[in-house]
Amino acid sequence: MVTMAKVFYCGGLSGRLGILRAVVPVADLQTVLSNDRSRYLGKSFPKIKEAGTVIQIAPDEQGLWKAGFYRATKGPQDFEDQLRGLKQGS
Repeated sequence: MVTMAKVFYCGGLSGRLGILRAVVPVADLQTVLSNDRSRYLGKSFPKIKEAGTVIQIAPDEQGLWKAGFYRATKGPQDFEDQLRGLKQGS
């Protein structure tokens, strides 16, 4: 079974709650977030005013990631570019 993570874009035009942008395999997060210092934000969806990327790991996921929400240091545009790179490499 492939475990998945949800990627949200928050702040700016997306508003404080964010917009679901993608659902990606958790295994791909290592590729997308390489050289990114993502920060654990807790188990509740964060309130973010400035533009940013938030990743949700479900409680039933196993592996390197603790369940909850993370803030990626990559902005939405950089994150988007890397997601496109994953799709093209498939």
